[in-house]
Formats: sequence, structure tokens, C-alpha cells
Amino acid sequence: MKIPTLLLAGTLVSTGAISAVALARGRATAAASFTDEGPRHPGPDSARVELFLGGLRAADPILCQMVADQLGNFWSSYGAHQVGLLADDSRSWESARDSLASPATDAAALRRLARGLDDTNPCVRRVAAKLLGRSRENGAALLATALQSPSARVREAAALALGHADRPESLGELTRATRDDSPAVVAMAAWALGELERPEAIGRLSELVQSRETLVRRAAAWALGAIEDPRGVAPLLPLLRDDDAATRALAAHALGDIESRTAVDPLIAALRDGDAEVRREAATALGQIEDPRAAGPLGHLLQDASPRVRRAAAEALGDLDELEVAPPELIAALASGDPSLRRAVADALAEIADPRAIDALGRAIGDPDLETRRAVVRAIAEIDDAAVTPYLLRALKDADREIRKTAAEALGDRKEH
Repeated sequence: MKIPTLLLAGTLVSTGAISAVALARGRATAAASFTDEGPRHPGPDSARVELFLGGLRAADPILCQMVADQLGNFWSSYGAHQVGLLADDSRSWESARDSLASPATDAAALRRLARGLDDTNPCVRRVAAKLLGRSRENGAALLATALQSPSARVREAAALALGHADRPESLGELTRATRDDSPAVVAMAAWALGELERPEAIGRLSELVQSRETLVRRAAAWALGAIEDPRGVAPLLPLLRDDDAATRALAAHALGDIESRTAVDPLIAALRDGDAEVRREAATALGQIEDPRAAGPLGHLLQDASPRVRRAAAEALGDLDELEVAPPELIAALASGDPSLRRAVADALAEIADPRAIDALGRAIGDPDLETRRAVVRAIAEIDDAAVTPYLLRALKDADREIRKTAAEALGDRKEH
């Protein structure tokens, strides 16, 4: 039976971080500061790693994955002032947390992390890989060995670690790993090549997008987008017609990251895909590419059945380069029953500044949603036309200070000119 997540959170802290601090006090490994060129705190020792991984192994899977997602993203000391913390928080856990945010250098800790690559719990393997990868050159030899392990599970985790290590020297061994017998290892190695962002990997990734394995095609598509080289467009385009919807969505996402106008027409065609996520990614990609040829098709997408797709279309229209005429569907969407769509539409109209939207914006100036009203007034303020003046004067009477300020500044600018 699973222990409830909140209870487990307390258990994890008490058995992992706090116990690790007690151990560290006797080893003189905590509370050190490094130079500006290096970590502020020393990395964990083997005892701390053991307690941390053991706590995660015992934790509710949701808690473990949350920790794995955030590992290294936000851990930093609050300092001595304790602002934003509860009064009875002893902070005895702080040095343990800070050590886990720094690269491991202790040889025993590195070996323990390497053993974690073979843990039966996939979340623990993920955490061990992330920590080992973030140790960079300190764990390089261990990762090279792990990548040759007879266990596919270990090889996959080693490739994950190399992706987190982000070391250009890994290019060769990761490329070789894309020829592994295990599709899971190949896919992870492809992902890691994307993390390196090296154009030299484009040739191999272009081969992998033709794999029979769905997992491999997805990873190769993502990696080509991460490298952001125009040479990745040609191998990605066929994936927009892949049998797997997630692969099509990843291909659209990758094409948006590359931002090549040669992908505009295929992405416009993808706006008619039967999968909503593919349509959303295609719309977002067209906004990133900023080609005004997409304006009409994106306008039609504002009538899509999916709210997420409609919002993506509105946002993309605001991103299009030098678009001066708002599609009629965009202006009409100001009357949508979805406040988040109305906000996105108003933001897009602020970028386009089409005088033909003045009347619709004027009708929306009393929108019940505050953020929408703010966006509407910003859009009105951007339009260089005398017809907006009555609406700006009306906005001066709004209860919201930000709206009044926006209107006053816009009226002042008009008076000066």
C-alpha cells in the first residue's frame, strides 16, 4: 500500500536530508563556499547520496518524479535572513540540500551514483543519472564504462546522464550508442545528442527519424529541433505525416525551434491534422517562424474545437512578422466565452494594431475579466487612430490603476503629437 504523498514528503526529508546533515557534521563536508568560478557548496558524499536515493526509492512515485524534475533547478540557499520561511523551521536540512545541488566530486559518492544507474526504480535511475551527469568530468570515466554495460537499463541511464553532462567530448560515444540493440538506449542517446546541440549530429539524427521504432523517431525529432540547424528541416518534414501523433507533434515543435520559412507550407497543412496537439504545435511553430503567409490559416484555426488550439492560434497571429491586417476571425474572437482566449486575442491585436479592430476593442473595454480588460486597453493604446480617443477616456474611469495608467500615457502621447 502506498504511503500518502504528503506524509511521504515528511518522511523523505526526515530520513534523507536531515539524517544526511547529521552525518555531514562529523565529516566536515558541509557549509563550505566556493569561488565565483565554481559551486558555492561542496558536492555530496557517499552517505548523503545513499540516504537521498534510499529516500526517493521509498517515496510515493509522484513525489519522486517531482524531485527528479526539479533537481538542480531551484535549490539555493536563502541565506541567514529566513525570509519566506515558517518561524519554526530549523533549517537543519539546508546544507544537505545545497550539497545535492553541487557536482559530486567524492569518489565513493560517484561510484554510488553509478550503481544507481541499475536501480530497479526508474525514478531513482533518473535521479542518479542526473546527479552523475551534473558531476561532469568527475563522472566521465564511470559513464563511459556504464555505456558499455551488458544491461540495456544501465546503458540507457548512462546516455541520460551524458545528456545532462552536456560535454562536447561525449559526441562520439553517444553517436555510437545510437546503434545499440536496444531501442530505449538509441532513443536516449538521440535525445542526449540534442542536448549537446552539435551540428555534427545532424547526419545520424536524420537517419534515426526513419527508424521503425516510434520512441526513436520521437527522440530524433526532438534532438533535431534542439540543434536548431536549417539542415534539420528536410528530415523532419516527413514526420509531419507520421502514423504516430506524438511524433507529428514533436516534428512540428522542432520545426518551430529551427524557424526556417521552408517549413511554412507543411506546417500550414498540419493545422488540419486530426490530433489537437499536432494542430497546437503547428500553430505555435508558425508563430515562431513569423511568416505572414500563415495569417489566414491561423485565423481559421480560431474556430477549432480545442480551446488550447484556439489560444495557440491567437498567440501565433500576434507573433507574425509585419502583420498589419488582423484576420476577421481574430477580431470576432474578442467576443469568445473563453477569457483566456479573449486575452490572447487582445494581446495579438496589440501587436497588429489594425484600426479595423477599434470598434470590437471598444465593445470589449468593459470585459468582466480584469486581465482581458488590461490587454484590451493596451491594444487600443497601440492603434494610431483618433477613433480610439473616446475609448481611452472611458478607460480613465476604470477601477484598475494599471488600466488608468495605460490610458493616460496613451492620451499623453497623442497630445504631444
